Amino acid sequence: MPMELPPPRWPACAAAATALIFCTAAMAQEDARPDLVVAVQDMPSVFDPLDPRTGAASNYRVLYSLFDHLLDIDYAGDFSVIPALATDWRRIDDTTLEFDIRNDVIFHDGSTMTVDDVAFSLGPDRMLDEDAPGFEQKMEFVPSLAGVEIVDQDTIRLTTETPSPVIVTQLASWGAPIVSRAAYERAGSWEAWLQAPVATGPFRLAEFHPDDFIRLEAHDAYWGGTPPIRSVTFQLVPEEAARVAGLIAGDYDIITSVSVDQIATIQAAAGVHVVGGDTPSIRGVYFDSQSNPQLADPRVRRALGLAIDRDLLVDALWDGRVSVPNGPQTPIFGAMYVAEHPAPRYDPDAARALLAEAGYDGTTIPFRMVSADYYPAEFDTAQALVQMWQDVGVEVDLELVENWTQVVERPGTGLRNSSDGMFYPDPVSQLWRRHGANGWTQTNGWWRNEEFNELGQTLVNSLDTDARRAAFARMLEIFEEDPPAIVIHTHPVFYGKREDLNWQHFVVGQMDFRARNLSVE
Repeated sequence: MPMELPPPRWPACAAAATALIFCTAAMAQEDARPDLVVAVQDMPSVFDPLDPRTGAASNYRVLYSLFDHLLDIDYAGDFSVIPALATDWRRIDDTTLEFDIRNDVIFHDGSTMTVDDVAFSLGPDRMLDEDAPGFEQKMEFVPSLAGVEIVDQDTIRLTTETPSPVIVTQLASWGAPIVSRAAYERAGSWEAWLQAPVATGPFRLAEFHPDDFIRLEAHDAYWGGTPPIRSVTFQLVPEEAARVAGLIAGDYDIITSVSVDQIATIQAAAGVHVVGGDTPSIRGVYFDSQSNPQLADPRVRRALGLAIDRDLLVDALWDGRVSVPNGPQTPIFGAMYVAEHPAPRYDPDAARALLAEAGYDGTTIPFRMVSADYYPAEFDTAQALVQMWQDVGVEVDLELVENWTQVVERPGTGLRNSSDGMFYPDPVSQLWRRHGANGWTQTNGWWRNEEFNELGQTLVNSLDTDARRAAFARMLEIFEEDPPAIVIHTHPVFYGKREDLNWQHFVVGQMDFRARNLSVE
């Protein structure tokens, strides 16, 4: 059933989910802005970054238009932290920061944001208490945040449990959205709130039809400028061929998750082209080393990594458009990048020797993935990996399931596909966020390493860059010795779009339709 929402500010076009619409002449006189349609391979089912179910690129695309944070990151530029709902900020001491809050911000329901809303959003009811609905996401994205207090009507003060070198960038990236306290309390329950959030972003949630489309309507009172489009509809189109055909036919204005073998088709069509390329995100495979006995021995996991010919995958499936990183890191980390750490190597003979040493007996290891390609070329990559593993003597059974819940459902887990995104230029945002003490692999019981966790405390708490880098370098070594995952290659992001849309893609999962990043010729 469609979700019940407040009536939209403008009349909705009946065909908004299937084409770029300029409504009837009467409507056009009222609002001449176009309605944008984006075809996606997957879409959210809940709408608040504090819910763990929003931890995927398909969610980042949509929710970035609904929510603002205290600060933002210049994803179109140098990844620097820039003002958002806070105009300025300062560090009072190693564990205390103050933020000057805007007084001209209007929520989606027309009410004015106050420091009380900010304090509530970041406080115990939503995220700080262990029983709060957003506590799990808080521990992944802003784990050091310990307290929030109102200084005066224009200022809030945040405290952290320990010194944090990345707290400012964490507050700008994800997992700490600002919402309306009154609307949240009116919702009555977390699940009700997740279907009708009230925040400050450039668009408000107008329609949600599960397994069909999501329509966001422009929030014209947006503090960052009136959106250049009347609405944006995210249309669910799981099959890539259908997305490409729809773009060329003019049914869609942007399509996501374009694979390399479709680029030439799009580029040859009139009025559309492909944008995107390599990103700091990393495509890999996670190991359930805690419940699958075949993966308990790190030598078996190391062998699975050594069996992969990454150069072949990069050339055959990506036409050389992606790269093999030096482990789970990116040069964007700057001073924290460990350039001397080697890229994963291909050595099938060493893989066979490790398997023999570990006493691997040929027992089949399950490898589950969602049946439709969630990542571009996901199925082709999985088939190639299975063949490479079989070539060194490891039996892997590729199991296609319907959803991510089934991918990680026990018993029967073993291997699963992954993409480790980078939200800000620091290893805390990637390696530690995914595999640290509060990361996915450890909280879900797939892997644990005590030395890794101890080093991680230096990474997340020290203000000494040299000490942090030394800790990170050793963590990269542990990643190779006792792998929680395999690094395959960087994760590319390609979009197909209309040529007359002046829209810049990001190298992260978020899609920005603010006036600063979009105009229509």
